[in-house]
Amino acid sequence: MTTFNIAVIGECMIELQKSGEFLTQKFGGDTLNTALYLARLTKHTAIKTSYITALGREGFSQNMIDSWSKEAIDTQHILRFENKQPGMYYIETDDTGERSFYYWRNDAAAKYMFDQAESAQLIETLSTFDAVYLSGITLAILTEQGREQLFTLLGKLKANG
Repeated sequence: MTTFNIAVIGECMIELQKSGEFLTQKFGGDTLNTALYLARLTKHTAIKTSYITALGREGFSQNMIDSWSKEAIDTQHILRFENKQPGMYYIETDDTGERSFYYWRNDAAAKYMFDQAESAQLIETLSTFDAVYLSGITLAILTEQGREQLFTLLGKLKANG
């Protein structure tokens, strides 16, 4: 049976949420949720889900990778940068249940995933996937150069069917 390879490209962030007197920490993001549920739904099939992002080399980034690997998400193509970390957001819920979000992501590693020296290999690897998924948020967080690189790749993938 031939494996069908899907690349999910995006940013996962550290999520902090107040729970009573304490903060709980999780990981979140639209593309991560897509990769997670896709991997769970296709676990016993010939579909392989890879999460494509960039992270740092600190503990949060390693914890992300470890948790995704446990969910059968392929993490081998994640770029790791020495001087970057994942973005973070905090959720505050008021008395009526309305949630407010506060973000710290201006210099997150994922922003630079397509415009570093290591990116050329990632782009070449992405051209071998059977399907590529990304969100509007993925496009919004990239640098202008990174977005251009991704659009060029997507154009080539479309031209190749």
